[in-house]
Amino acid sequence: MKVNELVAGLFFLVVAGLYAAGAWSLPNPSQQPLGPSAFPLILAGLLALCAALLAWQGARASERGPALALADWTRSPAALARLLLVPGAVLFYVLASEALGFLITAAVILATLFLAGGVRLRLALPLALGAALVMHSIFYLGLGVQLPWGPLEPVRW
Repeated sequence: MKVNELVAGLFFLVVAGLYAAGAWSLPNPSQQPLGPSAFPLILAGLLALCAALLAWQGARASERGPALALADWTRSPAALARLLLVPGAVLFYVLASEALGFLITAAVILATLFLAGGVRLRLALPLALGAALVMHSIFYLGLGVQLPWGPLEPVRW
């Protein structure tokens, strides 16, 4: 998919404005000159600057083309199904992680994504399990994030 630079720049300019409006409304309980809105406002300003430059470059282009041009792969049902697997995996995690636990849910999601990407089953399963264990170790053991255990609660470490 290709989006015209003028359209993309104007879109991100609106996003920067909305982000700045949200940051501006953050309360400052300590009345410090640099409150909690300072950093988000700086980011909104940088985003607005980049968006304005992108829109200006798109407006200056001699050949603008259509506002939105779809690539050839968007006509393939298999490619679209693989694309929808990612938000589907996020939804599956939200719905299943409490019941199945992080390790099982992450391993199922990763194995599904690996298989959809063309990885062989003999390689996808150990990779998915290993990656789930590594992620669990980083978040649970390293960062102290409480992750759901599900049916693995009795073997919790």
